[in-house]
Amino acid sequence: MVRRARPKTKYHHGDLRAALMEAASTLLDIRGRDAVSMRAVARRAGVSEAAPYRHFKSLNELLAAIAAEGFDMLQADLELAMSASARKEAWATFAADYPGRYKLMFETVPDRKQTVARRKAIGGLADTLGSADRLAALHGQAMLAVNGLA
Repeated sequence: MVRRARPKTKYHHGDLRAALMEAASTLLDIRGRDAVSMRAVARRAGVSEAAPYRHFKSLNELLAAIAAEGFDMLQADLELAMSASARKEAWATFAADYPGRYKLMFETVPDRKQTVARRKAIGGLADTLGSADRLAALHGQAMLAVNGLA
């Protein structure tokens, strides 16, 4: 009897980068920033502990990608809103729907490149809202709500 070798199967997860970002975002929203590690993200995504490193050099790089995506999402929501009251509602809804991501987007980061990128994103939000003061007010209200203080 001759044994035939099984054809090698190639590991395939689909869009692993997106799956890792989704897993990390979910952990952020459910358990908070302290619960997010590369190991926890891999476990939640159902991949090996080494798999996240194929797409992100570090946890900080993964978190930076999530923050950048969050700014893009919020910017898109604000652009769809036609009035100041609709923008206020869009901002509050985003923060309520993605509390962990929202906090991450506005936290201080030690990396200068990330800080510059976040400042640019925040500037874009302020431009869409019409002023930095309006952004500060909406952000303050959202942070109070996200932290259970309002």
